[in-house]
Amino acid sequence: MRPAKTLQRNTGMAVSRLPHALALALVLLTALVFPFGAAAQGSVPVYYFYGADCAHCKEITPQIEELEAVYPQLELYKFEISRNESNSDLFNKFILAYNPPAVDIPAAFVGTTALIGYELTKERLAAELAYCMEHECPDPRAVVGETGDQETNDPSLLLMLIGTALVEGINPCGFAVLIVLLASLLMVKSKRGVLIIGLTFIASVFATHVIVGFGILEFYLLSGITPVMRAVIIAIVIPAGLINVLDFWREKSTLAIPAFIKPTLGKLARYGSIPAAMLLGVLATIAGLPCTGPIYIAMLDLMAAVPSKTALYLIIYNLCYALPLFGILIVVYRETSAEDVDAWRKGKRKYMKLTGGLLMLAIGIAMLFGVL
Repeated sequence: MRPAKTLQRNTGMAVSRLPHALALALVLLTALVFPFGAAAQGSVPVYYFYGADCAHCKEITPQIEELEAVYPQLELYKFEISRNESNSDLFNKFILAYNPPAVDIPAAFVGTTALIGYELTKERLAAELAYCMEHECPDPRAVVGETGDQETNDPSLLLMLIGTALVEGINPCGFAVLIVLLASLLMVKSKRGVLIIGLTFIASVFATHVIVGFGILEFYLLSGITPVMRAVIIAIVIPAGLINVLDFWREKSTLAIPAFIKPTLGKLARYGSIPAAMLLGVLATIAGLPCTGPIYIAMLDLMAAVPSKTALYLIIYNLCYALPLFGILIVVYRETSAEDVDAWRKGKRKYMKLTGGLLMLAIGIAMLFGVL
């Protein structure tokens, strides 16, 4: 290929006849395409293997991700192997193909080079990337003879998260608070006011649920005790599921909004203002965690196994979680009374508890036997 200086000289001759703005745009484009003074050689795939409970991995992963901003050609594929059997099998195939002097994680494979354990540093990987941008390096998949699935592309997990979020969102706790709020608003507010304050409440529920999720993820991902936390989650989810199933037969609500906070929620609902709706959304979400919180915790554990998409999955999950509340708001807004909706909620409440309980049991048992 032509040297970068020759290319820049030819570019300068071509743009001399163009308007100044277009010439500047072409110069900037040239700088982006040839950021290191040489023509880009296409993408450079890097296969990175790590463990969720590996302390060194937690140190090196952010440094490797920083290289994505420096090297646009970098295609980083990440695979968590401590809790994903298929990723672990793929790692073994890479080890057999590259035959490094030691087997350890973190490990990165670029071209024909394997960087294992403490050999993997940001500087070493950057040097390999620069080399592969100057020379044609093979895709590590070709070296291994394996295409493999990336951990970040699991449509079944996304579908599970969406379905579970909808089930968690259909819970008597959140419905009850929203219906009390809407019933109070209908007595003093216009339809437009009901819609605005109702949307404010739902947005507050969504934001609070997301923040709680981030907080839980931050705690047990950075604590380095993921296996212990996974055992704790199982110990929470299965008993909670059993309690909900028993409540179906006993026609009671053991896991519900604590009685002492219900008067406060009722007073906030009757204020019927935007600030009150925001505060009500925060308090109702936190107070309602006993209802379906165990489901959320279990799903957070699954999201944490896909670090490259954890934040995206968390947002999608919570949008789906808030969707049933939005449905209630639309139903009431379109002339159905809040009293009618509340009567329907009370009639179906025990079935909501049963559905949530069975889902908790299924998730807990699947986690116990390693299916999830």
